[in-house]
Amino acid sequence: MKKRIVLAAAGMALCWNVQAQTSADLNTKLQNGRLLLDQEKYALAMAELQPIASTATGKNYAPDAAYLYSVAASRQKKWAEADKMLSQLTSEHANWGGLADAHYLHGQVLFEKKEYLRALKALSAIDQKSMEDELAAMKRHYMMLLTDKATFQYLMRQFPEDATLARAYADKLVGGWFTQQDRPDLEALVRTFKLDRSYLQRSENIKKNEYNVAVLLPFNVSDNTIKVDKKNLYVTDFYAGILSAQDSLQRQGVRVNVFPYDVSNDTAQVRKVMTLPELGTMDLVIGPIYKGNSAYAAKIAQQRNINMVNPFSDDADIANGNPYLFLMETSVATQGQRAAAYAYQTFPKKTAVLVFDSEKNDTVFAGNFRRTYTALGGKVVSAQKINSKTSNNVASVLGAVNLKDLGVLVVQSSNPAVAISTVSLLEQKAAKVPVIAPQSWLENPQISFSQLDFLEMYFTAPKFIDPENPSVQNFKRAYTSRYNLPPSAFTYTGFELLNYYGRSLQENGYSAPPKLSGVQAGAFYQGIGYDAGSGKQAQDNQYIPIVKVENGRLLVVNPVL
Repeated sequence: MKKRIVLAAAGMALCWNVQAQTSADLNTKLQNGRLLLDQEKYALAMAELQPIASTATGKNYAPDAAYLYSVAASRQKKWAEADKMLSQLTSEHANWGGLADAHYLHGQVLFEKKEYLRALKALSAIDQKSMEDELAAMKRHYMMLLTDKATFQYLMRQFPEDATLARAYADKLVGGWFTQQDRPDLEALVRTFKLDRSYLQRSENIKKNEYNVAVLLPFNVSDNTIKVDKKNLYVTDFYAGILSAQDSLQRQGVRVNVFPYDVSNDTAQVRKVMTLPELGTMDLVIGPIYKGNSAYAAKIAQQRNINMVNPFSDDADIANGNPYLFLMETSVATQGQRAAAYAYQTFPKKTAVLVFDSEKNDTVFAGNFRRTYTALGGKVVSAQKINSKTSNNVASVLGAVNLKDLGVLVVQSSNPAVAISTVSLLEQKAAKVPVIAPQSWLENPQISFSQLDFLEMYFTAPKFIDPENPSVQNFKRAYTSRYNLPPSAFTYTGFELLNYYGRSLQENGYSAPPKLSGVQAGAFYQGIGYDAGSGKQAQDNQYIPIVKVENGRLLVVNPVL
C-alpha cells in the first residue's frame, strides 16, 4: 500500500511538471505573437497565435491570443478571419477583462464587412462610459458612409434610442436624402434628440439679402488688419482674388460679407476658430488650406452643419463621408474619368495604352481612366506602371506597342524626363497617335510648342486660363494697376471661388449642404460645376479643361457649351 501511495504522488508531480511546462510554452507563444504584431508581421503573428486561441489548447491564454490574432487579421483587412475569431472570443469568454476592446474591434470589423446590424449590436454590448466618445465617433463615421436610405431607416428602427444614429440620419437627410415625406421624421428627430432646429430650416433653401463667408488662411499678421503683402504671395494673391470677386458681385447686386481669420498650420488654432459661436452664422467657410487641418476643420464643420470649401486640394478622399465639404478643384479621380470619356467619345479607335508613374496621384488618375474607358466600351490594351525616379525612359515600355493602330496613348507622369522621352519616341516613330498627358508638359523648356503642334498631344489642364480672353486681359490690367503686380493662378482661383459660390447663394438661397449648379463657364475658368449626373451632386468640380496646341496657341477642345 505504501508503495502505491508513493507511486501516485510521483505521478501527480510528473503531471504538474508537464502542465507547468505547457503553460510556459503557451506563454512564450503568446509573447512571440504579441512581438510579431508590434513588428507589423501580421501573417506570422496570426500563425503563432492561432494554435492557442482555442480554450481546448490555449487554456487561460486563449482570450488574449484570440484578441491579438483578430487585431493582426484586421490590420491585413482579413475581415472574415477577424470576425470568426472575435465571435468565438466574445461567446466563450464572457468574463474576460478585455471584452469591451473585443466588442469595439468586432464592431469595426463588421462595419468594414458592411454588416451594419451586427456591428451596432456588437458596439451596444459595451457599457463603459470612458468609451462613449470612441463608440459615437466610429458609428458616425461608418453610418455617414452608408448610401442606402432604406438600410439606414431599418437600422434606426432597430436602435430607436441611439442618439448618434439619429444625428447621422438627420445629417444624411439634409445632405441630400430629404423629401417632403421625410419632414415628420425629421421633426421627430429634432424634438426627441434635442437637435438644433436649423435642421428643419436646412432642408429648404433660405433666401437672404446678404451672405456671410469666413476665410481661414495663414495670413501671418500681428494685428486684425488683413493686407495684401508680397511676403506671403500665394495666400495674399488668393485673398486679393476673393476681394476682387466681392467687389464684382457687389456691382451686380450680390452682397457677400467676407470675414478673414488668421490660421496657421496649427490644429489648436483651427479648432479655436471653427468652434467660435459666430462661425455658426456663416453661409460658407473657405479654407483652411493645409490638408491635415482641412480634414480636421471639416469634421467640426460637419458637426455644426457648416458648409465648407477647400480651395486648393485635388484629393477627393478628404471629402469622403462629409456632405458639407466641397473641393474647388477637379479631383485627380474625376480628371481621370473625364479624360477617359473625352478619349472614348473623340477618337475613332476604341483602344488605349496606359503608362503611369508610381506617384499616388498618377496611379489614381490611371485607375479611374481605365475603369471609365472600359465601362464605356473601350479596351485598355495594356497598363504599365513606371517609377520615374529610377527609370524615366518610356521607350522600353512602348517598344512592343503598335502606335499606328492605337486609339489613344495616355502617359500620366509629371516627370520632365518622361515627357522628353515620350515626345522623342513619338518623333522617331513619326507617330500621330493621340496622346493625353498632364499640363506640366507644356512648361517643359526642352519641349517646344512646334513639337507639340506637330504631334497629336492633348493635355489635362485644371488651372488653364486663356491669356487671350478679353475678360482675363481686363482683369489683369485692373489688378496690376491696383496692386502693382500681375495676378497669379492663386488670384484667379480666389476670384472664381467666391464668384461661383456667391452666385450660387444668390440664385439658390442658403442650404446645408449647398445646392450647386451643373457645369457652366466661369469668369476666367473654362468651367465650374458639381453635377455628377443622375441627379447627384458631386463634391468636387466636375469639369477638366483639355487643351491642344494648334498653330502655336493653346485651344480648349472640350469647351463648355
